[in-house]
Amino acid sequence: MNKKPKVYIAGPECFFPNSEEIFAANKAICEELGFEPSVAADYDFGSCKTKRDTAKVIFEKNIESIKNCDLIVADMNNFRGWEPDSGTSFEIGAGYIWGKKIYVYLDDLRGCGEKFTEETYLDEQGRRRDKDGLTLEGGPLNLMISGHATMVEGTFRDALLRAKEDMEKEGC
Repeated sequence: MNKKPKVYIAGPECFFPNSEEIFAANKAICEELGFEPSVAADYDFGSCKTKRDTAKVIFEKNIESIKNCDLIVADMNNFRGWEPDSGTSFEIGAGYIWGKKIYVYLDDLRGCGEKFTEETYLDEQGRRRDKDGLTLEGGPLNLMISGHATMVEGTFRDALLRAKEDMEKEGC
């Protein structure tokens, strides 16, 4: 019997008021689709005495989980502004370095310039710029993410289904 592929679930959901419900739902989706979930919320922080100790344990456990997973499924929707969660971005980069398959899901795969037309302007050369005059890239995310991740428009389930399809095509 083949072992279940281990999926590291990345995203800012740990900051949401309903984080436990989201983690439980995503873990159930993993089980339903034949994956073993890895979620930071499953760690025991009981021995941590300070916030700094807790942060260190979270970091180390996340790194260990990324090293030991087969793939990463990451929520890269906007978080606290136009950009995704910086911790999730770091996790994707770490996964890439260790050769992990990376699936990113977004509610909207249109380019930033298309999504934020009311908050941006076109300069004299026709480049889309934000309120600070900075150019917007053409893709939905910075190319350091969209350049190597499989981008999926939809939900966690949609991204995991795509991963399953890809793995079946590869004979995994």
